[in-house]
Amino acid sequence: MCKNPKLNFIATSFVASTIALMSTSLLAHTRLETPEVTEGIRVTNNVVIGHGCGEKNIIGTSVVFPDGVDSTITVDGAPYTGKITDFIENWGNLNQKIYSTAVFKFQDEKVDDLGNVLGFWAGGGDSLPHNLAGFIPFRVSAATFKADSCAASVKVYVSVADICEITPISGFSADTVNLWTHNNLGTPYDRAVDPASPTADDGPASLTFKRAALPTSCGTTGKVVEVKPSAAQINRDMPIKLNGTQVWPAP
Repeated sequence: MCKNPKLNFIATSFVASTIALMSTSLLAHTRLETPEVTEGIRVTNNVVIGHGCGEKNIIGTSVVFPDGVDSTITVDGAPYTGKITDFIENWGNLNQKIYSTAVFKFQDEKVDDLGNVLGFWAGGGDSLPHNLAGFIPFRVSAATFKADSCAASVKVYVSVADICEITPISGFSADTVNLWTHNNLGTPYDRAVDPASPTADDGPASLTFKRAALPTSCGTTGKVVEVKPSAAQINRDMPIKLNGTQVWPAP
């Protein structure tokens, strides 16, 4: 029995802190290290993988940014039928993968026919231990807001799949893949709905671009823009292809 109250307090605090840290780690969603950036500023960012599939290690990750073409866009909560470039002029190649073998050996960008980066993937080599966080680096280039836009911010939802086992879509489960995605797009990659919060859609990570200064004609508050990918884009861009051959999900 510890007779020193100070030592006893320190020991108790240490145990409590360790338990809290372990709980936080186990519950951590995959998110971006820097979720907000200001117009005109380039940032080195990371996708932060929080944990594995239970006690299974992560062997790869797939990341998709909305292309802004057939995406669902809202302005102050109301549907908008235009494109993301109505707000951010240089959206196409803002997010680019930074080469790093710190976690996974292989990696590449996902691009459209014009070479615009729609996402990236990384995998192979050593796996990421299930109880550790992993950083997958990418660069966010300096965004340029369209001059005549009154957008004060543009929030894009980033879909991520952390893979623990290569399976066909029929093999998706909590033991094989962590899906940090929307739960209401109607794709095989949708995150499962939480019965405790059936209306919540908090799976994806997010990246918010903040306006440096609003035009005086827009007033003081400006518009809040949000962008999420279409089901068609997720079905097209979430799979991982290596040298033109799809490696995940398994055929």
